[in-house]
Amino acid sequence: MTELMEFINDKGLLLSKDTITLLESNSEWKKILNQLIEEGHFIINIDLIEQKIQRTKLSGVVKEVEIKKTFFKAQAKDRPPNFRVMSEYDVSGQSNSKGTVGDFLKLFRNKFKLLSNMLRQRHNLTPVDLSYLKAVKKSDPVDVIGMVNKKWRTKNNHLGIEIEDLETKCIVLIMEKEKELLLKAEHILEDNVIAIKGVKFGEDFIIAKEIFWPDIPISAPRTITDEVYSGGTSDFHIGSNCFLEDATKKWIDYLNGKNLTAKQLDIVGKLQYLFVVGDNVSGVGVYPGQIDELTIVDIYKQYEAFEDIMLQIPEYIQVFICPGQHDAVRRAEPQPAISKEFMPRLDKLKNFHFISSPSWVETEGLKNLVYHGPSIHDLISSVSFLDMSKPQEGMVELLKQRDLMPRYGGRNPYVPEEKDYMAIKEVPDLVWIGDMHHNGYITYRGTTILNGGCWESQTDFQKKIGHVPTPGQFPIINLKTRKITEIYLMRDNLQKDVEAEVVGEENGQK
Repeated sequence: MTELMEFINDKGLLLSKDTITLLESNSEWKKILNQLIEEGHFIINIDLIEQKIQRTKLSGVVKEVEIKKTFFKAQAKDRPPNFRVMSEYDVSGQSNSKGTVGDFLKLFRNKFKLLSNMLRQRHNLTPVDLSYLKAVKKSDPVDVIGMVNKKWRTKNNHLGIEIEDLETKCIVLIMEKEKELLLKAEHILEDNVIAIKGVKFGEDFIIAKEIFWPDIPISAPRTITDEVYSGGTSDFHIGSNCFLEDATKKWIDYLNGKNLTAKQLDIVGKLQYLFVVGDNVSGVGVYPGQIDELTIVDIYKQYEAFEDIMLQIPEYIQVFICPGQHDAVRRAEPQPAISKEFMPRLDKLKNFHFISSPSWVETEGLKNLVYHGPSIHDLISSVSFLDMSKPQEGMVELLKQRDLMPRYGGRNPYVPEEKDYMAIKEVPDLVWIGDMHHNGYITYRGTTILNGGCWESQTDFQKKIGHVPTPGQFPIINLKTRKITEIYLMRDNLQKDVEAEVVGEENGQK
């Protein structure tokens, strides 16, 4: 009797002759059968075996599902985590929008009130309601606040901007000779809430002299006393034929301290928080013809393979997972957390947390804004000074506007929730974004922005538009010093300190 038949008889399994023949041709037959037994299968047909073989091949990174314990002494393991998911800013389970005109009207009114109040707190502004303009004498100075309705170039090459508040509208004109102000006005988008300092020219007409956004205040980066690290990554796109299996496996090895120098072990051993920022799987039917670019065509199996990867992360690292456009949630923002039915094994673990996009998490007293980042696409397509290779600069624009929904009506859809989850109501210490498949770091007015790149090689679409991604680069940041270390998983030189460009210390400029 063969070893396979002895195993089958010993375990009391029922298999057909064809199933036994298939198993005999696979060197990992014992592992496959043990996994099926653990799943409660004792009558095993050939379909079950084929599915298990295919799943093992396609999930790529993990051949065996288990929670890996680190085999080095990690300092973070003995240090209790200090974090809070700021549920007041998380739409998960709180969505009650019906998508009516009234819902949209309420959303925009709430947005205007919130952002205009931020502008009114500026010491250099004394704004009046637009309806009060009639009482202001011609050529007198005046400050106003409004939401941008539209902007255009006049026949004399001046820039016209129509703004409105809750009562009425007015026209703001930026003269062609005001070159610096015109450059600044390039940052204005429809639906922005802005303040104008200018002079009255007509009954509902202002000549602009200065422009202000709600913006975040200038401050020094906040740090903590302990040396603790946070890391961020995104865009695994599990199921894609461009998924980088080998680099992802090296990432898991890195997190578990495998084959590292003493210096590298000292850093990774202090990694206590990890933000996984959307597009965790490729999804199915996200765009026309996607099926031809998938190696896993079942959304549940995509998440199963994603779980297999995540389960290997050390148990002392707190992992926060938000969705992206490819995940199994609604396409429109704000996106609720991914349903636990897709990741039941992770749901059972105390160190995994499913959050919305956008969402906020407080770690060690520092506030983290977590946002996959699709509105940055619309931002880039609306202006000439941004591109996908510098996603961090797009996020700076959103911080200036204090709004993750800067322009309604673009490619990115939004849900008019009763509560405005897209407004940046707090001042974040750290912002974690993804979506652009390109690493990028910047510190703006004390807020550090990090994009963790991706785990997918250049796609056909990216080739067509000339975008070159930066896969396999994992940034971690020291919360004591704000120093960023970039871990390279696709080259021999594993680790490198990088500098986040500091901007916005003077008038919000570089």
